[in-house]
Amino acid sequence: MITIGARAFLFAVVVCGGMLAACDDSPKESATPTTTTKKSSAPKIAGLAPDMVAAVSSVKTATMLGMHFALRATPKINEALPVDIAIVPHRDFTALQAHFESRDGLTLTAGDILGQQGDAPAEKALTHQLVLLPAQEGLFMITAIVETEGADGTVSRVFSIPVIVAPSDPPASEPPAASDDTADGAAPAAK
Repeated sequence: MITIGARAFLFAVVVCGGMLAACDDSPKESATPTTTTKKSSAPKIAGLAPDMVAAVSSVKTATMLGMHFALRATPKINEALPVDIAIVPHRDFTALQAHFESRDGLTLTAGDILGQQGDAPAEKALTHQLVLLPAQEGLFMITAIVETEGADGTVSRVFSIPVIVAPSDPPASEPPAASDDTADGAAPAAK
């Protein structure tokens, strides 16, 4: 039997999976097969860890700026959760800064502001770390607002970072203690 908490958790997993699938900005493959295989010609981004995934953007801004994140522990209620952030400009900006916000059930205890970074060069990741404290189970979003200054003026871009806090494991139940009458496996005598 699936409990309500388990259903909510499964729903949250499906929603996050759909959100992460929607943020794929890779070029679409052609319908015709190719005879040669090519290795990815995309350059490795300096400072971007291989286990990081893309944050969800409110608009398609992948040509200008990307944000990636990695949870450094399993989200558990009342346990600090470090989150590594990498902001990757895809063109040069004269300045860049970011602000991070959380909502009910997930407290942002450290790293809510990435102060102004001057001269943010293209394809060089700017790293930052958040520390979160989950207060309850569920699906939560961290909102990141990245403000850039460049040739287009000052532009704000909004990203979302999903965090799923799974239900706590129930305490292991202990088997009932055996009484003296039932210790040898015999049924207790009727009185």
